[in-house]
Amino acid sequence: MTERDGAGHARYEFVDGMADFSEPLEIDLLPVTDTVFAGTGVGAAFSEDYMPVVFSTLPDGTGCVYIGMRCGPKVA
Repeated sequence: MTERDGAGHARYEFVDGMADFSEPLEIDLLPVTDTVFAGTGVGAAFSEDYMPVVFSTLPDGTGCVYIGMRCGPKVA
């Protein structure tokens, strides 16, 4: 997750056994609320329209982000 031209941006990369599945996806983030974003620019890899991107906190306090309903830990 970064900022690009004053707006949110995500780079989604497949790893391990799925590393060759697709090139990294560059996703522009359009704010819906303070923690919910609509991801655009993904194309047919997930959805032609918008992909949900939701920032949250797990019960143990770990920050995370859900992208297209996959959850990943916040590492930076």
